[in-house]
Amino acid sequence: MSLLRIHIPSSWPDTEPDASLPWCRLGTRGERLDAGSATLADLPRAEACELVIPAEAVLLTRATLPRGSKRKMRQLLAYAIEDRLVAEPDTVHVAAGPTLGDGQTALAVVDKAWLARVRARLDGAGLRPRSAWPETLLPALPADGWVMVWGGRGGFLRSGEHAGMSLDGGTPTQPPTALVLSVAEARAAAALPHHLLLRLREGAPPPDVEAWSHVLGVAVEVGVGWMPLQHPDAAHGGIDLLQGAFASSGTGSGWPNLRLPLILAGLIALLQVGATATEWWLLSREKQHLQAAMEERFREAFPDARVIVDAPLQMQRNLAELRGTAGQMSPSDFMPLLSRVAPALDADSRGLRAIRYEASQLGLEVTVTDQAAAENLLKRLTDAGLACQLQSVSGTAPQSLARFTITGNTP
Repeated sequence: MSLLRIHIPSSWPDTEPDASLPWCRLGTRGERLDAGSATLADLPRAEACELVIPAEAVLLTRATLPRGSKRKMRQLLAYAIEDRLVAEPDTVHVAAGPTLGDGQTALAVVDKAWLARVRARLDGAGLRPRSAWPETLLPALPADGWVMVWGGRGGFLRSGEHAGMSLDGGTPTQPPTALVLSVAEARAAAALPHHLLLRLREGAPPPDVEAWSHVLGVAVEVGVGWMPLQHPDAAHGGIDLLQGAFASSGTGSGWPNLRLPLILAGLIALLQVGATATEWWLLSREKQHLQAAMEERFREAFPDARVIVDAPLQMQRNLAELRGTAGQMSPSDFMPLLSRVAPALDADSRGLRAIRYEASQLGLEVTVTDQAAAENLLKRLTDAGLACQLQSVSGTAPQSLARFTITGNTP
């Protein structure tokens, strides 16, 4: 199956609707069949089509997303990164990439109206792309380094598997300001790359690598030239921008062969839905009976209660109030919590720096030898039946400071 890959300039189709679009056709093994540049009407045809979106049109970022349905979450992606946008959230389209090791999700942001105009022009010409990849994530990352594509007056930087940015300005002796700032941030975070691989666009003169290396404090070397369309592994490490409302909806020619399997799958799904609905109805009735029984017990214990919203929670609060009135302590009071914490402290973690108690939560600041000692203390607190969280470990060994929050018994 041949693949037609098209590079879409950021000026198309608005200011240059008749501009020639660079294209490349790839074979089944990723080999280059032919390439060129043509207007939309003269582009060759292939069995599949995909786009390369220029770096200046895409913002790459990441965010920690709450759990929820993918469809609902896709509608809220723009608001999760609202503080990083220069436009209103409703005007951008956000595509989600993979979840990273730190729990954050890689995101790619593009102007929604511009992407819609690009799709409309392509659809009108009979080209329905299956995917669209940010050019920023196409060049391969060197080992222990960054890669930058340079065009003489700007370019883009790929600084991680799913990280990068567009770069403006720069001269043969002075790297772009954004690149200088990125290197400074990496140095401050102890994540400085060992070298910067520079790949030149066609016709771009190489800069003075010694001058750039001196300004950046990082070794700069020139690699092979940059050809954005010849990357058969574009999906590796990339983020497909055609998601949600922009997802490809083309139909293939295999519908007759798929008709029977799809009908069978539909019947199976219908039976599954019916069984699930029946189970849900039975569980719902059981839940109603249990709630009615709990409310009845609550009214027997507290006949003066007028409104019952959450019988177990109200019962717990009323019992805590009665204990307090009678001078009795609950397990979540300060002294009971502290008395259960004390036996868990060992010789490596008796350096209590601070104790806080607020809203039935006990906070501890403990001097420990290292991260492992903090995690061992967390395990002893948990083994003692306490609901405990290790908030942070700061400072350097052997005088690290661990912060714990204890909320009572484990559920």
